[in-house]
Amino acid sequence: MKQQETHLKQQLALYTEKFEEFQNTLSKSSEVFTTFKQEMEKMTKKIKKLEKETTMYRSRWESSNKALLEMAEEKTLRDKELEGLQVKIQRLEKLCRALQTERNDLNKKVQDLCAHTELLEPLKEAPRDSSEAAADPPSPGKAPRSPDPTGSLAELSTGQSGTEQGTD
Repeated sequence: MKQQETHLKQQLALYTEKFEEFQNTLSKSSEVFTTFKQEMEKMTKKIKKLEKETTMYRSRWESSNKALLEMAEEKTLRDKELEGLQVKIQRLEKLCRALQTERNDLNKKVQDLCAHTELLEPLKEAPRDSSEAAADPPSPGKAPRSPDPTGSLAELSTGQSGTEQGTD
């Protein structure tokens, strides 16, 4: 019986020791589980936060992309408008040059006629009356003279009308 009692005490000590090991393991497992659970909660919070940031950045990207597309379209329109305006400017410059050339030609004609009439004035005799002037035919190659040739031509010339009329 004593032997049985010692044997049972040894078994009890062994089971107690194993139970304490189990308790320690269980307590460590609980700690690990608690730590794991806390980390899971932290990770869940981080994931939610990152998802919000992702959504925010995605919406910013979409709005930026939309604005970029709108600006690209606007730039295309502006470029077309600029191209059209440059063509118009070229046409206007060409027209301006043509008009300047025409004006210069007309000014030269007016000056030539004025110089021609000044040369003819000293050749004039004393003033004739209108009946004698009508009887004389105009000389060949020359057009009949109007009463004031410089006045009518000066009206054609821009900026020359005041200076040309004073030479009669």
